[in-house]
Amino acid sequence: LKSMKYPTMRFVFDRKHVATKNKKGLVQIEVTSEGRRKWIGTSVKLYSDQWHEKRKVVNSLNSIQLNAILDGMMAKLNEFILDLVRNNQQFDFEKLNAFLEKSTRSDSFIEFVRKRIEDRTDLEESTRKQHRTLLQSLEKFGKINYMDDLTKANITLYDEFLHQQGISQPTIYNYHKRLKRYLHEAMKFGMLDADPYIGLHFERGKFEKRKYLTENELEIIRSCKINVQAIARVRDLFLFQCYTGLAYADFEKFDFEKDVEERNGKYIVADRRKKTNEDYKIVLLTPAIEILKKYDYKLPIISNQKYNVSLKVVAQYAGIDKNITTHMGRHTFAVFALNNGVPIEVVAKMLGHTNIRTTQIYAKVLNSEVEKGFDLLESKIKK
Repeated sequence: LKSMKYPTMRFVFDRKHVATKNKKGLVQIEVTSEGRRKWIGTSVKLYSDQWHEKRKVVNSLNSIQLNAILDGMMAKLNEFILDLVRNNQQFDFEKLNAFLEKSTRSDSFIEFVRKRIEDRTDLEESTRKQHRTLLQSLEKFGKINYMDDLTKANITLYDEFLHQQGISQPTIYNYHKRLKRYLHEAMKFGMLDADPYIGLHFERGKFEKRKYLTENELEIIRSCKINVQAIARVRDLFLFQCYTGLAYADFEKFDFEKDVEERNGKYIVADRRKKTNEDYKIVLLTPAIEILKKYDYKLPIISNQKYNVSLKVVAQYAGIDKNITTHMGRHTFAVFALNNGVPIEVVAKMLGHTNIRTTQIYAKVLNSEVEKGFDLLESKIKK
């Protein structure tokens, strides 16, 4: 019985001798068996001074990730050979080729994105969910699977595909923004050569105006008679949001005992937003404190969905013809603050916005503020 022979494998850098300090060469895996050799590309490309026989990738900001990619590929091949040994099968290059075909090309962009979404420590869970939505849409689109599928043509087709799904322009813009992010990471890791977005332009689009309640409508909600206790409770929760600007996720985890400190007779909340991890700071206004007192400083918690359904009933009691949602409480607070002369930078801090551009969206609805400004100037001129 002829003893089974198994191949030897090693990494080979720049077999074609093209690498210099400004030009990259490819890392391959060389498989040798009975005098025959095969080279498997790894999609890792390096400059001449970035390869070390023992330590593999050196002098690169991404040495750790690139070495992990190489080790992962070698581990897969070793696993394939071990399987042959376990099953007492002879090695041949046909089996190797079949295995390589089956184990999908290593430079799968979809797999890269999937792994990065789960590995990134800077993503809040709600944001991670949005990034998974990008992944699902790419899988559904089906034309961008591998690194070399990232072409101008495919990205343009992807944009058309998103429009056919009936997604709004600003949301489509966000899909592109996330896709670009992972594409640039792939470039950083040396897995992609050029940025296909260069020369392509996608409109940002306009979000609908932020919907909010006027001070008058807020007063109507506050003072209307609601005789169903569960609905009256929802009204109180909503008013609390209108007077604090808390988003549902932050308001849901709000704990008076833990989150509030008293200073000079004021109740101050300094916390981090769940969505963005951004610090926000608010002082509880009298109406908010009154609501807290009513519930013995422990707000009744209700699911977001149930809350939104009940708010429709609150609107009916108040006779307000607006589709009131939990997020409207936050918007109402923002507009109320800006309308009453609180500077925009301060409002951004109250709301815990990472970017003042988000706060500026509220400022756009403040035409009354602009008119007041002109009245003020007019009165100065007349003096």
